[in-house]
Amino acid sequence: MDIKGKRVMIFGGWGLVGRAVAKQVLREQPTELILTSLRENEAREIQGILVKHPVNRGTRISVVHGDLFVRKELSQKSKGEIYETDDLLQTMIQDLYDDLSPDIIENSNLHQVLNKYKPQILIDCINTATAFAYQNVFQVVAEVRADLAKVRAGQAMSQDFSNKVERLVSTLYIPQLIRHVQILIEAMRQAETEFYLKVGTSGTGGMGFNIPYTHSEEKPSKMLMSKSSLAGAHTMLLWLLGRTPHTPIVKEIKPTAAIAWKKIGYGKVVKRGQYIPMFDCLPDAETTLGHELVRHPDATWTRLDERFIESVYIDAGENGYFSAGEFSVLTAEGQMEFVTPEEIADKVLIEIKGGNTGNDIIGSLDSSVLEPSYRAGLIRKNAIERMGELQKETGSDSVAFELLGPPRLTKLLYEIYMLKRLHGTVNAVLDTPAPDLAAAMEDLILSDDELRATIISVGTPILLSDGKTYLRGPSISVPVFEGQPVLPVNPENIEKWTTQGWLDLRISNMEYWQKRLHCLLDDQELEPEDDYSSYYFRNRRFQDAKARMDIGAIVNWIMEYEDKGYRIK
Repeated sequence: MDIKGKRVMIFGGWGLVGRAVAKQVLREQPTELILTSLRENEAREIQGILVKHPVNRGTRISVVHGDLFVRKELSQKSKGEIYETDDLLQTMIQDLYDDLSPDIIENSNLHQVLNKYKPQILIDCINTATAFAYQNVFQVVAEVRADLAKVRAGQAMSQDFSNKVERLVSTLYIPQLIRHVQILIEAMRQAETEFYLKVGTSGTGGMGFNIPYTHSEEKPSKMLMSKSSLAGAHTMLLWLLGRTPHTPIVKEIKPTAAIAWKKIGYGKVVKRGQYIPMFDCLPDAETTLGHELVRHPDATWTRLDERFIESVYIDAGENGYFSAGEFSVLTAEGQMEFVTPEEIADKVLIEIKGGNTGNDIIGSLDSSVLEPSYRAGLIRKNAIERMGELQKETGSDSVAFELLGPPRLTKLLYEIYMLKRLHGTVNAVLDTPAPDLAAAMEDLILSDDELRATIISVGTPILLSDGKTYLRGPSISVPVFEGQPVLPVNPENIEKWTTQGWLDLRISNMEYWQKRLHCLLDDQELEPEDDYSSYYFRNRRFQDAKARMDIGAIVNWIMEYEDKGYRIK
């Protein structure tokens, strides 16, 4: 893809890789280069560097600061501030766990940034796995378990127990990652982004379970393993995105080494964005070990005036400052070793411009996964024919068990099955008035005890034609109550439930079935009967839908054309 004249956005533009990529992108003369960073001072710093950079030949440099993983109103606040304010914490939890609604999408900072600048190329250099994993769910779980242990021992739990539980809920990694990717997909669609490239991570700098570097007393570190797990999960979600129609081109480059460096210098050492203050402690009566070790004891140390640790350091960007000794160990042969951000940037540019570096993880997965086979396609017909023979021999109809899912699949299969039983052909269904279809469907449900019992036994409720009477068994697939024992019955929820999985015998649904069957026949008419070239094969797969009113073929068509649920690779 040509970068010249395009709008390019870099997530994490202040970081080590982000700024190296930005400098390379500038050489290609985009119209505008937009960089994001968590903090305003970082954003302004990189903006100043790029505006004056020698390779900048008129590209407009814009910057945005704030957290891209939360909604706009929370984007300038730290997680600590959010945890301390109940309303903000509740909002964050709702954004993570409620159904993905237009409100959640449109109010997310990520969506608003993309919607404002509408980049054609998006390069994501945020270390997403680190951002989520370093919230340290293990520490929050330990605090919750400690309180629960107090309760079991008959003691009072801490006053902030509910806050700890809510922190735990908001810190769980996978819900955060899934919601982030969901919003990213919708935001890129609406912004008409054409190309998305992720600079990912392995989580361990390419080392295995024997990695000696750790964030805890365990080896390997649970936090590092969480980071690797999230990095892998993120890659798989991006792989799915790359197999989704009407989305950007998707690539990922995943460095498997330490990344260094930004600068070498002498001065105050920065740790988690702060200088490290100096303390001193000398032995006295208060420094003798007793029977227990307290995490936050009374101070036995003294702060050394306004002094901070100062030394020679190498700035490794997001990974922080390393001493000469640490850098020597980390980058030695057989350890993490390292790769420079400029090398990563070179790979990024090659992939964007259509080259093949061999380092695109998404392409590598595509070329190595086991695809559907020719043999399976050949014998599928035999399997379906044999099941048809058994249905005739046993006098039973095999429609749906609600094991494949979604519940909508079971609903659709039973509705078209009943229409077929009653009318036999698509044309007959189309020639029958919708009120008569609804009445006949209801008569069939009420008169055929076996059919009715089977449908409600697999978990599919049946809404009768009056829109008020419904039949159900002890368990239902829809709705998913998600901790709420009672849900309100209102027109909005009824439409939602019938769409998602209730058998719907109302006249409005019969009218909708006639509409979709008209569309199916219209698609068939697009293919000339006298042209049997391979060009027209796609819709001919659904000929049985018209000829034999094949319920599987009709629902297959709905999944592909109405729900847009078809594979492209």
